[in-house]
Amino acid sequence: RQHDSTTAIRLADSRRANSHQRLWPAAGRYLRTMGGSDTDQIAAFEERFARAQTTDVIDLPWGFVLLQRDFPSSHDHNRAVVTSTALSADILSTVDDAMGGAGLQHRQISVIDDALGLELSDDFTAAGYERETITTMIYRGGPGGPPEHHVQEVSLEELRPALLREWKLLLPHSADDVHAQLADRIHLYARGAEVARLVVFEGPEIAARMDFYFDAESGITQLENLFTHPDFRGRGYAQSLINEGLRRGQNAGCRLAFLGADLDDWPHKWYLRLGFVKSHLAYNFTRL
Repeated sequence: RQHDSTTAIRLADSRRANSHQRLWPAAGRYLRTMGGSDTDQIAAFEERFARAQTTDVIDLPWGFVLLQRDFPSSHDHNRAVVTSTALSADILSTVDDAMGGAGLQHRQISVIDDALGLELSDDFTAAGYERETITTMIYRGGPGGPPEHHVQEVSLEELRPALLREWKLLLPHSADDVHAQLADRIHLYARGAEVARLVVFEGPEIAARMDFYFDAESGITQLENLFTHPDFRGRGYAQSLINEGLRRGQNAGCRLAFLGADLDDWPHKWYLRLGFVKSHLAYNFTRL
């Protein structure tokens, strides 16, 4: 996301209690293996979900670049993905050409392989990139209990004021058009999966929210963008949203539910207590 500090980006992407940059492999690698491991199935779902939201995809020998020209401030939608070994200098040069040619100020590189990410890390950080480590977590607990608090689904129009409030809180020094882009990009998600926008109200205010994605073809559910406003934390709203997401997935015939979390932030430890287990690591490298 095109913001004025790396600290602000990390707050925005990882402390909405898990909203991270999702990672996926190159096209042919997993789409032909729909019967593969859970990791392969998640990767295939994420790739379909992400590609469906772009305006342009540039396929490369070592991965691909995703562009969404209507939302240039969204790092989620404008980045490179490295899926196989290549010289770091070649990757960095190609990313500069592709993203710079699209008029983007930021640079974002996602590396989906743990060993490859560590191999490239020194050269990327020397080039001015900061690294974030993401763990994908799969739900291995039993049937989820009913949510303690009332959870309901809302429309995009109903959710938008809360999203604008959220982004202004997380990125107070960013321009209004950046806040608007980060709020309005949620229109894109339905291009890649069935989407439900779940919230908990306290009085007239949306106190907490979470996105629920379901892919009927693969039977996979993703829980994403969990955020509780600071004024309403410590009341169990986040756990109610997680429980409702798991319940909806189970009712829809979901066979696999997952989310992602910043390995260096506290929420991943909370997810462990809820019955999620760590599956695999990947990395995001960001330069402003």
